[in-house]
Amino acid sequence: MLLEVQTLDIISVNIWQILISLCNLLILFLVIKKFLFGPVNRVFEARRADIDKTYNEAEDAKAAAESARTTYEEKLTAVREEGGAILRDAKARAERLSSDIVTEARAEADVIRARAEADILQEKKKAKSELQDEISTLSVELAEKILEREIDENAQRDLIADFLANLGDTNE
Repeated sequence: MLLEVQTLDIISVNIWQILISLCNLLILFLVIKKFLFGPVNRVFEARRADIDKTYNEAEDAKAAAESARTTYEEKLTAVREEGGAILRDAKARAERLSSDIVTEARAEADVIRARAEADILQEKKKAKSELQDEISTLSVELAEKILEREIDENAQRDLIADFLANLGDTNE
C-alpha cells in the first residue's frame, strides 16, 4: 500500500501550488504588461502615426498633382486659343495686305493704261498731222506737176495712181 500512497501524492491536486502558480502567472502578466505591452503599443502607435502621415502626404501630393494638371490643361487651352487668335489675325492681315496689293496693282495698271492711251492718242495726232503734212506736200507736188504740163486723160490717171501709190507708201 505504500506504493499506492505515493502515487496518490503525485496525482493529487495541491490547491496551494495552484494558487501560487496563478499568482506567478498574474505577476508575470503585470510585469510583461508594464514593461512590454506599453513600449510595444507606443511603437505600434508611432508606426501607425507615421503610416497615416505618409498617406496624408500622398493624398496631398495627389491633390497638388491634380491641381497642377488642371492648371496645365487650362494654360494649354489658353495657349491654343491664343495661337488660334494669332493665326486668325495673321490670315486677316495677309488678306488685307493681299487686297491692298491687288488694289494698288490695279490702280497702277489703270495709270499705265491711261498713259498708254494718252501716248497712243498723242501718236495718232502726230501721225495724222504728219500724214496731213505729207498729203499737202504731195498735193502741192501734184499741182506743180499738173501745172508744168498739160495732162491728157491717161496721164491724169497715171498721176492719180502714182499719187495714191505714194500715199500708200507713206501710210506704211
